[in-house]
Amino acid sequence: MLTLQSTALRPHNTRLNKGLRAAATSEDLLAEAAALRREANAMEADLEAEIAPTPPPPAPSKPKPVAGVSPSEALEWTGSAFAGAIELVQEDGTTRRTPAEWSPWYGAGKSVVFQRELILPLGIILEEAGGGAIRVAEVREGGSGEQCDIRPGDVLRACSAISSTIVYGNAMFPLDGANTKWRRTLAPCDMRPFEQVMEQVTSNEGTILLVLEREIK
Repeated sequence: MLTLQSTALRPHNTRLNKGLRAAATSEDLLAEAAALRREANAMEADLEAEIAPTPPPPAPSKPKPVAGVSPSEALEWTGSAFAGAIELVQEDGTTRRTPAEWSPWYGAGKSVVFQRELILPLGIILEEAGGGAIRVAEVREGGSGEQCDIRPGDVLRACSAISSTIVYGNAMFPLDGANTKWRRTLAPCDMRPFEQVMEQVTSNEGTILLVLEREIK
């Protein structure tokens, strides 16, 4: 006869199982909390970046002098010529603006054209340079030219000149009340006879405005 012997199974430890489930649940909650904290930190950083004021753009660098010529003196290069409005103070204190432009003697990018006012006498010697140019041959020590940094080789492109106009006070009797009005004008020096340029230069009194071209070396 076959006899079956039953063996009672060991009951489960209910408290242990509950503890394990509780530990697993706690770890999951901690991990989820850490993930939420990281997400919150990232959102806070993004919000601060949006609220933070935009930093101001860097200040533009100041133009530097070229060949001893300050930006305020230099005429603008348009790509084919130097251009600008030359201002000349008149006898009555008003200012006369004369638009002008000059093609370069030395080629594009090789020179700068500028205006500079000097006190007379100039203390410089001018000469004919060929090709219709008048240039500075010598700058005398201690003179106005040296003090204003005029250099040998500078090409004289134009200068101020004083011209006179006779104004009559009575149309019927022109000689009655006639007076002379002086006007300061911009006189070109390119392709002009040397004697004419010297007359233009010496017509000035007190001060003279020169428009010069200087080679960039």
